[in-house]
Amino acid sequence: GYRLVVANLGDLVPLLCLRDGSVSELFRPHRSDINKSADGSGNVEEAKQAASALAPAQESWGGSTPSSGGPSGVDQPPLVVGGQDFPWTRTLGDLDVKKSPEGAGRLFAQPDVRVVSLDSSHQGVALVSWDLYKAIGSTSTVSTIFSKSGRRPRFAAGALVDNGLQSLGEAQNGHLGALALLFDQVKNEDIHPAKKAKSSQPAQQVRARHILLKHRECKAAHDKVRHKQVKRTRGEAERMMRNVLEQCAADTTKKLFTQKCKELSECTSCLSAGDLAGDVGWMKLGKGKFGAQFDAVAFALQVGELSDLVDSDQGIHIILRSA
Repeated sequence: GYRLVVANLGDLVPLLCLRDGSVSELFRPHRSDINKSADGSGNVEEAKQAASALAPAQESWGGSTPSSGGPSGVDQPPLVVGGQDFPWTRTLGDLDVKKSPEGAGRLFAQPDVRVVSLDSSHQGVALVSWDLYKAIGSTSTVSTIFSKSGRRPRFAAGALVDNGLQSLGEAQNGHLGALALLFDQVKNEDIHPAKKAKSSQPAQQVRARHILLKHRECKAAHDKVRHKQVKRTRGEAERMMRNVLEQCAADTTKKLFTQKCKELSECTSCLSAGDLAGDVGWMKLGKGKFGAQFDAVAFALQVGELSDLVDSDQGIHIILRSA
């Protein structure tokens, strides 16, 4: 079967998300600020408690548990500050740990690695910066976002950052970043080979509709529908489109897609009447006018399925495959 191998680097928090809504921390990051007392004094007992909370634990979902000590066969020195040795891969960007104060744990070359045997219960993995994880506050937020994301990892990663920014408000001070990886459903191996081969044949052409929102980094940052210059940033455009995508994904009738297309899209195709709003016509792979990425996503969709956010030199798109 398929396996997921995760090696921990720096202060990223890898979160394993299951389709039942549960979320597991594959690792907790090592940060020197976690190992200090609340008043920054480096109290020994508080440091030991912090280190204990960070120690890798055996997870119920299976996989290997890394060694938490130093190289085998070597006598360990007394550990006071931090309470344990750390692999060097968990000190990236943390100069306080690299200074190795007297009595601290040593650095060793063996990284923390987890191996997870994947099955249909696994939905995906989120790699979240420590600052963002603190801002989000709980794994329940991650679970909620992943449940809304469908097969849209870019939406999931952006929504995590949006949530962190919303929690911090104007006090935002840190590095907020996230990366999402979503797994396709495990295919049914009982399907007859002839039916499986037929269903896996790629379409020769597809028909699609789209909503386009431009930003000032576009090749032509001009809204031809409303005849005005586009001044929004890429980040602002992405946040607007994530909001549109979330609303449209919840509407099974696809009527909201037509409404939002007419209201917001900056492609002249939005002027088409009725359910043809946003229609780009029949497309052949590699011959569409919005570039290879747009074509690849459109051909990968099922009929009636909405895409994730898609980049082109024209701006950011949401694609709906109509036929």
